[in-house]
Amino acid sequence: MTGSVNAMVQAFWLRVPYLVLALLVFILFYFLSKLFKRLTAKLLAGRLSNRMNLLLVLQRIGGALIIFAGFLASMMIAIPDFTPTQLISALGIGSVAIGFAFKDIFQNLLSGILLLLSEPFRIGDRIVSGSFEGTVENIEIRATTLRTYDGRRIVIPNAQLFTSPVTVNTSSGRYRQSTTFNVSAQLDIDAVKNRVISAVLEQCGHDISDPQIAVIELSDGSATLELRWWSQGHADNNRILDEVLSCIQPFLIKGDKD
Repeated sequence: MTGSVNAMVQAFWLRVPYLVLALLVFILFYFLSKLFKRLTAKLLAGRLSNRMNLLLVLQRIGGALIIFAGFLASMMIAIPDFTPTQLISALGIGSVAIGFAFKDIFQNLLSGILLLLSEPFRIGDRIVSGSFEGTVENIEIRATTLRTYDGRRIVIPNAQLFTSPVTVNTSSGRYRQSTTFNVSAQLDIDAVKNRVISAVLEQCGHDISDPQIAVIELSDGSATLELRWWSQGHADNNRILDEVLSCIQPFLIKGDKD
């Protein structure tokens, strides 16, 4: 019994240099994957400036392949009898069980790759998916992260984004906003439009463009106007709406006094 234990201990210590070498090889491949991502970003960032999602796909898939190659090399060093064919055979035998166990993971993985390739939205876009709305912070292989306007972070599985409708508010670099307000029907409507547009452009002109006002309802005592404008994609829509309403409010108070 003691002899068997001693033999096992000696065999283990004989394998320690190989295990250390295998670990070093894996670490080397890990840093090679990091280097690959940096070189890819440096060489292709200019050419793919309009397809940054494609650059992310190349970096992540390429990095994953390098790490996987490092894993195979490390296994071959640590286990002399190990071959890639054995791993493929093991995956083939357990593929059905693995498929059922990791169905959701694989679905999100594939959806993430397709989202990055098809680019329905990009990092920095403002999107709405179901009850979630915010700015896209990152598109990972498994999930996409949004930052809401009140600072919260939402993680949405890619499969949900791929199979559900998504509204991209900043697809053209700007998005439409509007608000309605009432004025006395006794006022000169054209003068009201000009004064409101001038006030809005003076205070918010750096973030909005092409403000327009239309009469949408008339009654005996008041007129309902709708102010529409285009906001820049980088601007905070809640802040802009607050500024626009602040521009309208003094005019309405003054108009009521008139």
